[in-house]
Amino acid sequence: MKKTLPLIVIIASVILLLVNYIMSDYINRGFWLSTLSSALIIVSMALTIKANKDQDKD
Repeated sequence: MKKTLPLIVIIASVILLLVNYIMSDYINRGFWLSTLSSALIIVSMALTIKANKDQDKD
């Protein structure tokens, strides 16, 4: 479960990002902040996956 959790979070973040884009009536500060937070979550989980792979190699 520990290895698949970052991937699940990435998938959920992408889905929420798309839903936010589709459902947003106005592109204002709230839209950009939620988009930025989803993008940062995706980046952090990708780095977590990379770190886990590097740790497994050692």
